[in-house]
Amino acid sequence: MKGVVSWFAENHVAANLLMLFLMLAGVTTGLTMKVEVMPEFSLDRVTVTTEYPGASPAEVEE
Repeated sequence: MKGVVSWFAENHVAANLLMLFLMLAGVTTGLTMKVEVMPEFSLDRVTVTTEYPGASPAEVEE
């Protein structure tokens, strides 16, 4: 890994091209992500998680 870092430190053009590629990839990904302002979801199920060591399920339910 040290060899890769030192190689990029010596080759500024390659480091700048890599940075440009990463920035363009990030912008492209950000623009193509599916985003919903009002997403649809159902409220027909609720999940409750509890920790009660040594208790039976009936005791936790009460």
